[in-house]
Amino acid sequence: MKKRKTKSTGEAGLRGPRYLYIYTVMRDWIYQGRYKPGSQLPTEDELCRMFGVSRITTRKALALLDDERLIARNPGRGTFVTEDLADAPVQGDMEQLLRKVRRLGSNTRISDAVVETVEADPETARDLRLPPGSRVQRAAHVRLLDGKPIGYCETFIPIDLKIRFSPNEFNNHPMLTLLERKGIDIGWGDQLIGATLADARLGRLLDVSAGAPLVRVRLVVFDTRQRPVERLLAFYRGDHYDHHIRLTRTSGGR
Repeated sequence: MKKRKTKSTGEAGLRGPRYLYIYTVMRDWIYQGRYKPGSQLPTEDELCRMFGVSRITTRKALALLDDERLIARNPGRGTFVTEDLADAPVQGDMEQLLRKVRRLGSNTRISDAVVETVEADPETARDLRLPPGSRVQRAAHVRLLDGKPIGYCETFIPIDLKIRFSPNEFNNHPMLTLLERKGIDIGWGDQLIGATLADARLGRLLDVSAGAPLVRVRLVVFDTRQRPVERLLAFYRGDHYDHHIRLTRTSGGR
């Protein structure tokens, strides 16, 4: 009886999407100082040989590092680590975000749910990588805690995903959960949290006065094929929002 051959290295030996594995390894190398700010990274061919993967896979990993502004690609010269890593976004755990979203959905209720097809505004078209004038499915609702409004949320889904939602679905499940249930394989997200002031419309929806402080959350979700599948824009009352992060240090490094 012949023994089945297995590969311990190379593309067949990696678990999960290969480019995500390479991206994670290279990101750790950058933050641990193996490749210092301003230093040159190995060429694409060298990375292909190093990880035993194809050029397409390597380019996908580099594209993620580029999206995070961790590297700068200079045609004709090579790829370099960004000089100032302070501007790079903090790396988070997508699974943790999914758990938080599910917990938020179970502890709160929604009202004024609306689902409609609209023309994407310029920012939505940019984030979802759509041509100007593209149509998207817009879903909006107010989130309630103990019957009081604490947040307002709008999500935009590309029409070409051919996914339809009803207002009733949002009563039990947040959008990220619904996307998974409808067959979207969520890969990663890009989230930006900032501050803003309520205008007359948001003030009315959230039962605050115009000019009241609000937390603004923008989240763009990508599937494992690197397609943007959701753009979320949420506004939370400043007196009902806390962002808690536990920070740790790796031993022997920054």
